[in-house]
Amino acid sequence: MGRASDTSKFVAPLTVARLLDSANFALPDTSEFTIKPYHVGFTADYIARPQVGYVRDNFGQGFYGGSAITLSDMLGNHNLAFGLAVNGRIDEAQALAAYTNLTHRLNWSVGLSQDPYFYFLAAGYTFDPNTGEPLYIQQIRRLVFRSAFVAAQYPFSRFSRMELGLQATNVDDAVYQVIEPLVSQPSIQKIGLGSHNYVQPRLALVHDNSLAGYTGPFAGRRSRFEISQTIGGWKFFQGLADYRRYDKIAGPIVLATRGLFVGRFGPDAGQFQNFIGVTDFLRGHTSGSYDRNECTVAQPTPANSQTGCVSLDRLIGSRVAVGNAELRFPILTRQIFRKLPAAVPPIEGAFFYDVGLAWNAGNTLKWSLAPGDDPENVRSPLQAYGASIRTNLFGFAVLRLDYARPLNRPIKSLWTLSLGPTF
Repeated sequence: MGRASDTSKFVAPLTVARLLDSANFALPDTSEFTIKPYHVGFTADYIARPQVGYVRDNFGQGFYGGSAITLSDMLGNHNLAFGLAVNGRIDEAQALAAYTNLTHRLNWSVGLSQDPYFYFLAAGYTFDPNTGEPLYIQQIRRLVFRSAFVAAQYPFSRFSRMELGLQATNVDDAVYQVIEPLVSQPSIQKIGLGSHNYVQPRLALVHDNSLAGYTGPFAGRRSRFEISQTIGGWKFFQGLADYRRYDKIAGPIVLATRGLFVGRFGPDAGQFQNFIGVTDFLRGHTSGSYDRNECTVAQPTPANSQTGCVSLDRLIGSRVAVGNAELRFPILTRQIFRKLPAAVPPIEGAFFYDVGLAWNAGNTLKWSLAPGDDPENVRSPLQAYGASIRTNLFGFAVLRLDYARPLNRPIKSLWTLSLGPTF
């Protein structure tokens, strides 16, 4: 004998209507709502920790410090950025004030900026003509760029965009001559070289679908191709091509490669010099290593030498090309050790090969120098290979230790310690 179904245990599904019927309160009456236009109001998003200090050295530096702040509205469509950093002299401070509008697909920015750049010219010993006291004199060229700019970005997709820009620039040109006597107090002389004005439009195509890891990207592609032309007091054409890729070899092992070219062409191309002797471009060829080795040996100095040291001149030019290859692998990361405590910073390693070339208009380019070639006018690529260890210091900075073996140099190996993410 079958059992009759027990319908008393049936529970009806829960609905919004049932909830409203059983509630002892009612929802707000939307007819009482008022609609007001949205007004942009800025609030702080980020404030860099202010710092201030004082230092006195042979370059006559004084107070230093600075801070930065970014602000935006509630929707994030309007952004303001202000920054100031002082290092001794107010007229050489680094400053930025910019507004960015992200309301539409075409993003645009306007702003003002000031950026100082310092270039080492020459150094050497001489004698005071009045007292005969030995003097060590350094010459440093100082360029202060003061610009008003407008820029626009139009994304084609999530990973690709086109950039347009126009900036009007005033360049304050001067040379600082630092005189260090053997006995008396050092002094500094400023030699003004006037100012220059120009307007520079630019066009760039950018692509970036890379994924960032602990110390740098580990997958995807990045590229930037840019052209610009100056109009006015200084005339030169500038081109930039930067292509990077990150290919997985096996498991967590990644092959990272980069090809970079920056070149200026025209009558004033030599006003801007590029230096490739830094760990971001060419390891094993830092300027300090040349000062302690090749540049301590007496050698004839050509009249057109950039630094007074022919070996160091090879790292400087209005046109540079750099190639880098790294085989990156984890050493101590949570990717390998799942139970690694969060307090332990991740450590990664790499084997690398760097090659770089710097030259100017009129130079002859060769893969290797032949006996009798003028090293000032005949340029060849500089190379180095080695190994690197890098760690992420709790998201604050990436610390890198590089062991490089430069080719075609008197020194056989070089250790360098630097900060910054990998390419």
